[in-house]
Amino acid sequence: RTQLKGFGIFTVLLTSIIYPVVVHWAWSGNGIFNYGDGQSIVGPSLIDFAGSGVVHLVGGIGALTGAIFVGPRKGRWDPATENEFEGHSIPFCVPRTQ
Repeated sequence: RTQLKGFGIFTVLLTSIIYPVVVHWAWSGNGIFNYGDGQSIVGPSLIDFAGSGVVHLVGGIGALTGAIFVGPRKGRWDPATENEFEGHSIPFCVPRTQ
């Protein structure tokens, strides 16, 4: 449902612009989320254990943004074609979860 060109643009923007800015905010000694005196502009300073907070924050917001831009599948919420909608193929889904 997503074209490769759009996915490539999204990936380049996320990894070259958005992620470094958020990482600087959280991990630098003078970012907006982490000050040396224990306070930031939004409250207590951020303590990020092994970088997992920033990584998952950026990834989750990126995934949510992508899902909003792509939107639901065509005909998924149309009451006229509700019974005609085919679900996923279980034999194709199971191997990809392992």
